[in-house]
Amino acid sequence: MQYPKISIITVVRNGEKDLESAIKSVVSQSYAHIEYIILDGLSTDGTLDIIRKYEHGIALWKSEADRGIFDAMNKGLDLATGDWVFFLGCDDVLASPTIIEEVVAEMTDADGIYYGNTYLKKSNQIYTGKVSRWNIALRNISHQAIFYPRSIYKQKKYNLDYKLTADHIYNVELYSRFAAHFVYMPKLISIYNDLGMSSVNVDHQHKKDIIGIVYDNLGSAVGSYYWLRVKVSNFKNSLKGGK
Repeated sequence: MQYPKISIITVVRNGEKDLESAIKSVVSQSYAHIEYIILDGLSTDGTLDIIRKYEHGIALWKSEADRGIFDAMNKGLDLATGDWVFFLGCDDVLASPTIIEEVVAEMTDADGIYYGNTYLKKSNQIYTGKVSRWNIALRNISHQAIFYPRSIYKQKKYNLDYKLTADHIYNVELYSRFAAHFVYMPKLISIYNDLGMSSVNVDHQHKKDIIGIVYDNLGSAVGSYYWLRVKVSNFKNSLKGGK
């Protein structure tokens, strides 16, 4: 029996507060065929000491300058050799020591884009559920809950125009071409820190471009629906601001 290799990539800079928990959640997995890659962006705190502490469980790590989180992730995609790749944030953890083994058991399509749920710590809720053409524009699949096959990640990189939410653009574009290969698993994949950078900051380029991207990739009906939802949301926010 052949066991697929899962490449797990963590991108970090000055993450000494949380990184050890993320690493421990990976190196304690019951599944043996994991390639763990850590890309550090020249940390100035104790991050490298933590990485060195767990070198025995890390296939490859580097500390070098990058142009932001998605540039570092693109470097990770170049380095990965797994049948699927998965990103784990430096302040996130895998949901259980058996979750990778559980996910692999469902990976029957070599080109399948498998995804599940995350638990949001701050919001105290489960995210995302199954996506469709109608809702993937409104709610991205959590980066900490999706596994991209080699046939995808070796051909497609993140668009660096989007500093915080390039993964949403990535998923919308993929869904437009490979919807049949998106496979939802009703499993809790990770515990996600929704106080991270992409959760509390706005990607202005994404905000500017997303309606056009939805139209181009998901069709005019979905684009119109999304445009309307944005207008209604903006109107409600303006009312709140006026109180």
